[in-house]
Amino acid sequence: MSLSWLAVALAQPIAFDTLAFTSAGDTSRFYMQIPSSYDPEFPPALLVGWHALGGSQYEIFAHEWDEWCEERGWIIASHMGPNDRHWNTRLPQLHCRAMLEWIEENFPFSRDSIYMCGGSMGAAAGQVWHNNNCAYDDYFIAATAGGSQILDCQLRQEQYLADGDTNFSMRVAFGGFPFESDSIAYEYHRYSAVHLADTTRSMHFNCLTVPVWSNWGAEEFEWFAYGNAALEYQILRRFGAESNFGPAAITGHGFNILWAEAVMQWFATYSANRFPDTLSLAADEDGRYYFCDVVLGDQPYSFARWEVRKDSSTKSLELDLLRNVSDLTVNFVFPWTALDTLYCSWSLIDSLQESATVRLAGLQPGAVALVDGTPRKFVNDSGELSFALSGTQEFVLTLDTTLDTDPLPIPEDLLLVSAYPNPFNSELSLVVASERARSTVIELFDLRGRLAYSLPATLVPGMRTVHLSLPGLASGIYFLRVEDAGPLKVLLIR
Repeated sequence: MSLSWLAVALAQPIAFDTLAFTSAGDTSRFYMQIPSSYDPEFPPALLVGWHALGGSQYEIFAHEWDEWCEERGWIIASHMGPNDRHWNTRLPQLHCRAMLEWIEENFPFSRDSIYMCGGSMGAAAGQVWHNNNCAYDDYFIAATAGGSQILDCQLRQEQYLADGDTNFSMRVAFGGFPFESDSIAYEYHRYSAVHLADTTRSMHFNCLTVPVWSNWGAEEFEWFAYGNAALEYQILRRFGAESNFGPAAITGHGFNILWAEAVMQWFATYSANRFPDTLSLAADEDGRYYFCDVVLGDQPYSFARWEVRKDSSTKSLELDLLRNVSDLTVNFVFPWTALDTLYCSWSLIDSLQESATVRLAGLQPGAVALVDGTPRKFVNDSGELSFALSGTQEFVLTLDTTLDTDPLPIPEDLLLVSAYPNPFNSELSLVVASERARSTVIELFDLRGRLAYSLPATLVPGMRTVHLSLPGLASGIYFLRVEDAGPLKVLLIR
């Protein structure tokens, strides 16, 4: 579709059905309205609607949202799947993405002003979307709202079952009951806004920096099914972005208990917050979350969990790898002064993950990286710098583009560089290179593999020379070892 006909403002809003192809090979059906004031030179905000059980892509248009979008000059669009149970699982998210890509190509909108709204099963879909699609360069939502939100799909199904209802809508959406297998439970948790029974098995952390509006109807059923869970969720969000939760003044369910004008006025006060200073994140698969790229570890059906705290005023970066993180990249894409010095405090506290790789990306290629003043390595041609992490590590990282010296040959873990003099008499100096600070033991073995000497040692990041005093040993060939590094052969001559 050409945009040339939009050179002159439309006489009236244009609403139409259309299709977009998804990466899964099927199509996404959606209905949208372009405001009469639309001008591609000034991309407007976009409101995305998610329908309820039994609803369709037309549902949000029946509750004045389209009228207020026309009033504000916003685009409004809502997608539909192959049936009326089309909310928070992988397929509707693919359909939503296909719709957003089609709209952006044909009617550009503001990437900083994407809002999502839904009713009932679709009410928490904006939070679920953001939990799973929150890369800083993706369709990052600015705020989300819902009427009668089903925040915890597993909890809602258990309520249905307690009432004797087999709840076929949940079974179609998620593939079965949560107790049938780990994989099904995992789907419930990754595609709910929160898993209240065990929040460590939840993606809700990712949405803590996104403002959320939640209403439920005034009747007792609404409180039981939706309001109580919403209050629990609000407690979890108490240190996050604004949560506007409360009962509506009227009875009802879904879209009809939301006051469209008030919600849209509230939406308009927010724009996308892609680079928060404090992040608490969870990942159900490898990918980008905010400005972090994560590769999961080997723990099945276990979300990766990590926290990031950055401070531009002190140039500090704190990382805590909490669970199931194998590889974490922090992309220096956020607004910040040029990075020359970075104060690092990193920890890996996952009892099942022995080591991880931390990578800094977006640095100046070719810069020499100094750790606590010692030249360590070059920033590679892709602007990346990687570190092996196990336990806790604190250091000052300095990047210098003026040094013409080669960094010391520090391995990713541990290396015995040299021993001198060799042959030696009774005194020996051992040069050890370590990627990180650690407490270790230096061991000396004879030709028969017997331990002849050991010495506890504390290593620092970089090169360390350790002096050994070895009186009383017989002449002969010995082998030095430090953990898995080495062995290094030395000759003792009396």
